[in-house]
Amino acid sequence: MSTAIYTRRLVEHRYGRPLEELQRGNASGRSDDPVLPILLQRLGGLAQTGADARSARRNLDAAWQRCRSGEHVLDDLALRYATEVVDLERQEQTEAEAVWDLLDVRLLLDRPSAQRPSAYRAAHAPDDEDLLAVAREVAAGLQRLNREALRRGLRDRGIHISNRRLGAVLQRLRAESASH
Repeated sequence: MSTAIYTRRLVEHRYGRPLEELQRGNASGRSDDPVLPILLQRLGGLAQTGADARSARRNLDAAWQRCRSGEHVLDDLALRYATEVVDLERQEQTEAEAVWDLLDVRLLLDRPSAQRPSAYRAAHAPDDEDLLAVAREVAAGLQRLNREALRRGLRDRGIHISNRRLGAVLQRLRAESASH
């Protein structure tokens, strides 16, 4: 699997949606994620670099086949293609690492601030039954029930909860859906 494809799948996994849906949401301005526009731009650059690298590999392979068939001796063209492949693969790796770093930044932005007073959290944290009721509404509107989609749906309703609490709610929703 190429680095570009792996990175695309990683982005889709982290956001819980296909890339095309992320692009449409970003284009329409529906996304409140400050990292998404930058991430999509970097991912587009990575895809282009991946396509360029594949093309350079095909050119190198064709030049190598000509050399093996005796049509040409190993010439400057084959060496140029080999150098181009190496340079593009390095660029592709660098661009992929930039996207991975942006995904890490996004995860950090999702975490509540450690400096927020506990009284604030307690005052604005819904109790378990209220939280479950809202989570059931969110889950009903989801195509796929996963942690990221549930977190996003709760945040859209102004509810921010810890990973531990989100995991417990998610587990309870899955148990409820399995019993129906």
